[in-house]
Amino acid sequence: MGKREAQAFEIHFLNAVLYGDDAPQIADVFFLDKDLDPERADGKPAKLDILAKTDQGMLINVEVQVRRQAHLAERFLFYWAEMYGSQMKRGDGYYALKPSVSIILTEFDHLPEASWHNAYSICNDVSRRRLTDHFAMHFIELKKFTYSDVKALHRLGRWTAYFSNCGDRETEELAMSDPVMKEVVQAETAFTEDEIMRRKYSQREKAVRDYISAMDEARNEGLQEGIVQMAVKMLENGIDRHTVAAITGVSEQELAALKTAAAGGCDA
Repeated sequence: MGKREAQAFEIHFLNAVLYGDDAPQIADVFFLDKDLDPERADGKPAKLDILAKTDQGMLINVEVQVRRQAHLAERFLFYWAEMYGSQMKRGDGYYALKPSVSIILTEFDHLPEASWHNAYSICNDVSRRRLTDHFAMHFIELKKFTYSDVKALHRLGRWTAYFSNCGDRETEELAMSDPVMKEVVQAETAFTEDEIMRRKYSQREKAVRDYISAMDEARNEGLQEGIVQMAVKMLENGIDRHTVAAITGVSEQELAALKTAAAGGCDA
């Protein structure tokens, strides 16, 4: 699967999150961090954990959170603020600021709401009038999603069904229901036939499983050291710092220091 194809899938996904079944408003995206390339190493064509800018200047951060951690709301807000503030360069006025959106997919129940998709904005407590369209944070909780008749699913529902690892029958129904989803499923099938990419995915999945096991043990024993040691192991297995930070809760600055120490004082 080429990068342009992966980019097209990402645009379709972002339009589904932000605009539902309404007319798409995002025509193009530019990925701002080449370490967060739109082509996933696990076969899912739309790369998650990305930072992108749309053709209209909107900044969008998408990330997957696989493990519940303390202070998640504060963490998400901090990263949104960093993204929003990064637009200002020396000499710029506030006109340089554009809307910034965070999209978080969780593999656990995080919010008290029963719905699997929840969007937050800044609005008046009484009138509900929005203060600004520059802030938005979307949560998609995969465990809350229940697969139903594919014909009844809207655009985002089909994407969420796909990311929820539905069964073979449901995947086939998704492919038949939407030309884009058919291309997505075909791209994933092509991935599973690529031995090198499959091996990379297997190594990544093993590192994540090892982390979860070690974190459970560390939590039971009250040892923060176990989390740090597993973060180092994940870095050694080639997992990028952004992914390790999202999974372990260890900051990217701490991970950079750990990687430098592991390399004998020479950060790769």
